[in-house]
Amino acid sequence: MEDKFHQRITELEISLAHLQRLFDQLNDVVTEEASRSDRLQREVQGLKDQLRTIKEKPSSEQRSPEDEKPPHY
Repeated sequence: MEDKFHQRITELEISLAHLQRLFDQLNDVVTEEASRSDRLQREVQGLKDQLRTIKEKPSSEQRSPEDEKPPHY
């Protein structure tokens, strides 16, 4: 009986070790994705700022992207 108890404890410890490793891996993925999301948000904000700057230029300096012909024309 005591042998089965020790075997069950060992199995639980092994399962816990696997779950801890999985948790650590998932935490790494979440941390990496959060970092990527932050970087993309900064890039989008930078593009918004650039667009705002372009729109604020006097109309004589400003060229609308819609007015430009694609390179194949």
